[in-house]
Amino acid sequence: MPSGRRTIFPRSESYEERNPDALLEIADNITTIGNMAFRNAVDDAWHRARENVAGTPSRSGLYSHTGGFYRAIKKGPYKQWAPGKVGQQRIFSNHPGARVQELGAVIRAVHKPFLVFRIWEPWDVDKPTGPWIRAKRVVVPPRPYLGPAVVETVRHWAQYVGRALASFKRKARWKS
Repeated sequence: MPSGRRTIFPRSESYEERNPDALLEIADNITTIGNMAFRNAVDDAWHRARENVAGTPSRSGLYSHTGGFYRAIKKGPYKQWAPGKVGQQRIFSNHPGARVQELGAVIRAVHKPFLVFRIWEPWDVDKPTGPWIRAKRVVVPPRPYLGPAVVETVRHWAQYVGRALASFKRKARWKS
């Protein structure tokens, strides 16, 4: 009887032995899945922000008469995530009043003693027809619509990663 261990099953090569670059592929695959999940999350945050502006009967939102806030929500350029680097993409609004709506503000009369403006009535379409108001200052309460969209999206990060992984698996099976 030969000395040494006897194995019942013959030893087969591991995936790493057959493919020496396997560990590098794992890192690349994780990077790809992370990029896919991140882009899905950004797209979802963009859609949620637009829903927050539009408002529906079941969901209150920032009501925009002209649609300017809705159209002004943009996605910045996407910077790819790579090992050792972080992927970046921002969601922002280029509307002049976006910061006021998001954070709130106090508007004061500067060159005249009073601010003078008309109130928008619910039936107004093009321009306000309500009563004229004179005020020394107006407090605009915060009506955030970008921040809550991103916070809600972050809560669902695991779902984005799961979807990206499933999509990656489908593509990997299709290639082989």
